[in-house]
Amino acid sequence: MSSPTLFTRPRHRSLRSPVLFGVLTLLLVASALGCTGGSIAAATVDGYVALVPRVLRAGETVSMAVSLFSGDALGVGDVAVTLRDKNKNPLAEGSARVDGQGSISVDVPRVPPGDYEVVVAGPGFTKTAQVQVQEGTLLVLETDKPIYKPGQTILMRLVALDSELKPAPATATIEVQDAKGIKIFKKDVTVDQYGTATLELPLSTEP
Repeated sequence: MSSPTLFTRPRHRSLRSPVLFGVLTLLLVASALGCTGGSIAAATVDGYVALVPRVLRAGETVSMAVSLFSGDALGVGDVAVTLRDKNKNPLAEGSARVDGQGSISVDVPRVPPGDYEVVVAGPGFTKTAQVQVQEGTLLVLETDKPIYKPGQTILMRLVALDSELKPAPATATIEVQDAKGIKIFKKDVTVDQYGTATLELPLSTEP
């Protein structure tokens, strides 16, 4: 599993990195001077931590954790997260009022797999992270046994799972080739409410 992107802005020079984030890959540290003002309504916030996954799944909802600080206490402010394509066109957005600590959910659309960017904007800061959008559905095809004899029937089962390994809606095309690479079977299937579909392929007596 790829590590998420961690955005931080220190509240003052004596602030030390929290031990909690020691297991994460720190891709970007934004200093107080390097931050640009965001379009969100300003609040008394002088530090923040935003956690953005490196990989997003198409067609699923992703939650991004945000913490705001004001001096030695937690801060309050409006934070927005936007998913954009390479041409800076917004594809999805989520926003929330963060009272100290919170999360922002973004519904990732079914876009082609590839590189995209996430923009996190809050009181006094706007930061961008490069992310990847990948297919959100995992397809697993299994057979009832590994070896068959002529005349037997191959029983197949297709299982569709999301990134949390829960049943997911999906359609797929199943193709089978013989030892010479000739296509002998093709069928379009749609999984049921449990994320499964079954197929049968009778073999000839002289395959």
